Amino acid sequence: MTDEAAVAVIVAAGQGTRMGGKHNKLLLPLGTRTILEFSLEPFLKHPRIRKIFLTVASQDRHIFEKIIPEEVILVEGGRRRQDSVHHALLQILQEKQVPELVLMHDGARPFCSIKLIDRILDAAFEHDAAIPVLPLVDTIRRVTEEKTEVVDRSKLFAVQTPQGFRTELILDASKQALEKNWVVTDDASLVENSGHEVITVEGEPQNLKITTPDDLKQANWILNLMIHT
Repeated sequence: MTDEAAVAVIVAAGQGTRMGGKHNKLLLPLGTRTILEFSLEPFLKHPRIRKIFLTVASQDRHIFEKIIPEEVILVEGGRRRQDSVHHALLQILQEKQVPELVLMHDGARPFCSIKLIDRILDAAFEHDAAIPVLPLVDTIRRVTEEKTEVVDRSKLFAVQTPQGFRTELILDASKQALEKNWVVTDDASLVENSGHEVITVEGEPQNLKITTPDDLKQANWILNLMIHT
């Protein structure tokens, strides 16, 4: 493996059912471009990212082939997010020079900054696994059939992407997930389930994930703010 070599996996194979449309939500317009174009941009521009792998659903492949830059490598996604990630990792292993580090990013997060990518790269190279987080600001309440109670939010954080991992570490965790039928919602959970610590770095408030129509409205508001400041 090569020191300081990193690649990015952009996960874009989800159906986006909560958005309510018939097509992949990453193809929806955000300003004058698509969500996907914004999500790819910081990784395409980043000097420390050697290649980008984009996981897409098989039925969407012909659409993505027409709009993505030629340097982005398409990978067929799987039934679940973690299956798509595993497919991408297997593709990465075919590289002539296997990268030291892999960054995993949600395609539905269009406002990741180059500075955040740097923080994740630096932390992951030093500690093997790193994720961006933000402290929760709302009051959190646990609700059961018997009662409701406030939860101490001082130890609760919202997790973002990109998440960075040593290639062999995330690959081993992904293999274990398949063998043991783990079901997780992010890549850091795979690594933690396999017994490894994950370091946190400061995330970014504007690095939202577009899941619902209201999220898209907020993203357009953020974009307008970014353009005019």
